[in-house]
Amino acid sequence: MTSLSPSTHTGFEPLQRAFATYLKKTKLHPGLTLDCSERAGRLLLLAEHKAPEADAPRALLKDLESAFRELVPTVGLPDADWAAVDALAVRVYLKLKSVAQPYAMHTFTWHPQDAVQAIFPATAAPPAIDTAVEVEADDLEIDAAAGGRPDDLGAFELADVGAVDPNVSAAEANARTDSSGIRFSDAALALPDAAVQPPAGPGWGQRSRSWARHGLRSLRDYWSYGLAGLILVGSGAFAYALSRPCVVGSCDRLAEATEYYELAQATLIGNPTGDDLATAQADLQTAIDMLTPIPTWSTYYDTAQSDLARYEGNIVFLNAIVRAQALANEAANLSQSPPHPVERWVKVHLLWQQAIDRLSTVSVDSPAFDYSQQKLREYRANYSAIGRRIVAEEEAEANFNTAIQTGELARQRMETANSLAGWQLAAKEWQAAINGLSLIPQGTVVYDEAQAQIKDYQGQLNRASSRSTLEEAGAQNYHQAVQAARSAAAAEAKGQWTLAVTQWRQAVASARQIPADTILAAEGGVLLETYQPALANAQNRLRTAVALQTLTTNLAQLCEFSATPCTVREDASQIRVVLSSQYAEPLRQAITPPAADGTFAFTNQLNSNSQKLIEQIITASHQVDRQVAVYDAQGGFVARYRPDLGGFIRN
Repeated sequence: MTSLSPSTHTGFEPLQRAFATYLKKTKLHPGLTLDCSERAGRLLLLAEHKAPEADAPRALLKDLESAFRELVPTVGLPDADWAAVDALAVRVYLKLKSVAQPYAMHTFTWHPQDAVQAIFPATAAPPAIDTAVEVEADDLEIDAAAGGRPDDLGAFELADVGAVDPNVSAAEANARTDSSGIRFSDAALALPDAAVQPPAGPGWGQRSRSWARHGLRSLRDYWSYGLAGLILVGSGAFAYALSRPCVVGSCDRLAEATEYYELAQATLIGNPTGDDLATAQADLQTAIDMLTPIPTWSTYYDTAQSDLARYEGNIVFLNAIVRAQALANEAANLSQSPPHPVERWVKVHLLWQQAIDRLSTVSVDSPAFDYSQQKLREYRANYSAIGRRIVAEEEAEANFNTAIQTGELARQRMETANSLAGWQLAAKEWQAAINGLSLIPQGTVVYDEAQAQIKDYQGQLNRASSRSTLEEAGAQNYHQAVQAARSAAAAEAKGQWTLAVTQWRQAVASARQIPADTILAAEGGVLLETYQPALANAQNRLRTAVALQTLTTNLAQLCEFSATPCTVREDASQIRVVLSSQYAEPLRQAITPPAADGTFAFTNQLNSNSQKLIEQIITASHQVDRQVAVYDAQGGFVARYRPDLGGFIRN
């Protein structure tokens, strides 16, 4: 690519001098100089300075734009044609003096009315233009042979100038300007018929003859043109061949196309904006459009084709970048306001992939290669981010569906639970469902719904956990009651009535602690029906055992020094007491006659030990609520005490 060079156009010297003064005064950047040039209808400002590059090139370019807008109204532009355009494209380049290529560029549009507004503010009235401007004699073409004089014409208004030649059309007259650059208005051409009549006065006839001779020459010219036209019509193919671009004479299209190409290449250097890309694309397309019509029979065809191939190759890469940016913008727009369903993220993912594919085609020889690589890194990062989004959405959706299924299973468990294990399993499934919903990250489509489900499931988990706790307590008390009853029965078998009573009491207490609204509540009631009588029986047996133990101890003490021991034995229906002869015989002799109810008493002739023995027998009988029969050592019956009668009997 041809590097930019300073302009040698002397018409820009006032603007360049104004810029030099401005830069020296403002010290915008050390050693900064500026040259102006014009290419393909664009104004180029090349700002150069020594290394290093500016820290903030964008800000410096904007300052130069502001300076341009400030200076142009005061110094103007070189050619009048610039004032006729509606808008002027201006490009500012920043370049190091030791480097061929610029390192930054800025494009803006300048409107001529900006200068008008700067000179004539909107609050001031525009200067009046006199439509009756006189035409100087030097501006008229007068045939000297006709003897005409400038003073013969006198001064007349612009409207009369438009009416002198009736062959001039309204459009031509409207486009014609005088030497001062002022256009003839359409109003000046709208003349009455009398305006075309020749004015009276001397000299008019001579001028008429001069114009007549001029008319004859024009007729001869028109005849020549007509003959040439007939020849061309007769040989249409030859005329078409000659009318194609770059067939006859030089080929300015090559140079103009090259200028457009160089402008496009310079625009793509550095970090171009979207507008810069569009501008470069338009410049390249203009260069291509200028060379495409050059026919094969042109001597410039090979050169044009060579340039055209280079231009088309560059615009292919540029089109790829522009298309990639369009795809990236579409992807970015679709990504706005997340969350989105997986299908949308997949579409965005595909758009980023397509943009990456476009950028990957840009050749290393393209001036936009560095820019494409920068965008390629950005797009790949976005592509990866969207890929993670897709994975997150898919995982969130999978976790959500699994959690919902687990929740439904937990609900069924609760409805059919008939054991502690069933309630425990239901609580575990509710917890598993909550854990699955908790894995769903914020920013996914199902996040809000998952949070609502978590609240519902937490309530169900609390209910299942509470019921599971009750059932666990009921089951524990049930098992404790059963275990205590087994221990009580074992103690009874060993005659350990104290331990038996303790275990039966534990069994009854545990059975009573089974919650009423649990599954084992009914079985707990059955246990109570069994364990309470068993406790009462054990308590009776304990009392009997205590009484017999007391009686046995006392008898042992009484019979300690007797020839035969005294014994106590428990039978099925009574307690048998066997006394030694020294106690049995005195009791038999001391028995009184029976009373009406069949009972009898002992006389007061008994000694104190015998009397004490009788009292202990009576106490033991009442304690165990059983009869106590007294026998002698030979097995002979002495007497029987019945607690229900409250006395002794002889049978």
